[in-house]
Amino acid sequence: MDINFEAKVCHIGFTIEFLSKDHIRAWADKVIELLEVTDIPHEIFDLSMVNKDEEIPPLLKQLGANMDEEKALKTVVGLINSCYKNGHFTLYETCEFLYQISNYVDIDHHWNRYLYHLTGNLEVALDGYGEVGEALKKVEDFLSTYEDYSSMFELTHVPNKPILKEFNLRKGHVVIDASRVFAPSDFHSILKRELGFPDFYGMNWDAFWDAITGLVKMPKKITITGWDVLEERFPEVASTFKELINKYNMRYSNENITVVYEKNNI
Repeated sequence: MDINFEAKVCHIGFTIEFLSKDHIRAWADKVIELLEVTDIPHEIFDLSMVNKDEEIPPLLKQLGANMDEEKALKTVVGLINSCYKNGHFTLYETCEFLYQISNYVDIDHHWNRYLYHLTGNLEVALDGYGEVGEALKKVEDFLSTYEDYSSMFELTHVPNKPILKEFNLRKGHVVIDASRVFAPSDFHSILKRELGFPDFYGMNWDAFWDAITGLVKMPKKITITGWDVLEERFPEVASTFKELINKYNMRYSNENITVVYEKNNI
């Protein structure tokens, strides 16, 4: 376990907003749990109790001084790839992290222009001015190149979450933005997050049906903005979602879900 290297990874991850304050505190708590007290740098104790975001970068920077930044950058991309593949982040969010990395690295770094164009080309293609499949493949190929680097970050940095959320009250209204769906899996990722699906959600329509009929309490109303964008990009996804909502309302009429499909072009 190389605490200093992991601190470097955390510093980059926090800077590009891939990691939050809670992640950093959880990472520090895990270090304290696994190491002898005499082996723990004082910065780790400070990070485990930190309350303000602005206090985090100096502590991580001090811990990660003189570490290999290039390897740390590749490790961050490996972690982003892992989160994207597991559905923790949508393709849009993943591209945002890559864009932030292009801003983080020095102007003469080969990723500076490359990641800017990589994410930009995908966005342009989704707007109808390029081949979406080709642009998407380039993004995913870049991510998968650094897949093995994720193992260099040994400690689990995401706090544990309960598998099932029990005794939750039914939400009144949930708003879902479909305009940022860059791939069918993105829509499932957004549904998982906004509707509170469990971590083991299978990211497919069978799993969606199982989730809404037995694992979570569905809200009384769902407003989906950018519906026309989803229909244009992925008509089968839009159609299947509507079919399953209608099926749910027919079967569970006492827990009817009102869905408002808002279009951006109106």
